[in-house]
Amino acid sequence: MLKKFVLFTLLLIPAGIVAQEVKIAYLNSADIITAMPEYTQMQDSLQKSQTAVAEELKIMEDEYGRKYSALMSESETLADPIKTRRLQEIQDIEQRAQNFQQESQQRLRQLQEALFAPIQQKVKTAIEAVGGENNFTYVLEAGTLLYINPQTGVDATGLVKKKLGIN
Repeated sequence: MLKKFVLFTLLLIPAGIVAQEVKIAYLNSADIITAMPEYTQMQDSLQKSQTAVAEELKIMEDEYGRKYSALMSESETLADPIKTRRLQEIQDIEQRAQNFQQESQQRLRQLQEALFAPIQQKVKTAIEAVGGENNFTYVLEAGTLLYINPQTGVDATGLVKKKLGIN
């Protein structure tokens, strides 16, 4: 008797789950993020940093070019110890430029992550608010879905943009 009751109860559980209304929404988070003013500010900040790095690398490149040209034009008249020292200076400039470029790329990645984190959090908070307000069971990223039925799915992109105060 107990086995029949447990079996009957287990069979009813899926029926109860199916009876609940499942509301699914989808959105395009890239569309939302790129419309945010914070994203534009982040892009501007990153561009300024990239420009500063490029200018510094250009200075190092110019210094390298001047010293290399001077060494080549005077190489036949210079004593070996002077040639060796100047060649070492050129190699040092080259190494500094490589190190600077690697460090700068790392710093730019860190800056991008630091500037992007609050944007992501703001979008996440807005998605959660829209999901709660509209009783969505799931809010999915449209770009990862293989098929979206526009008659049954809800595009929440506009709702989230509205929540964030953007068009």
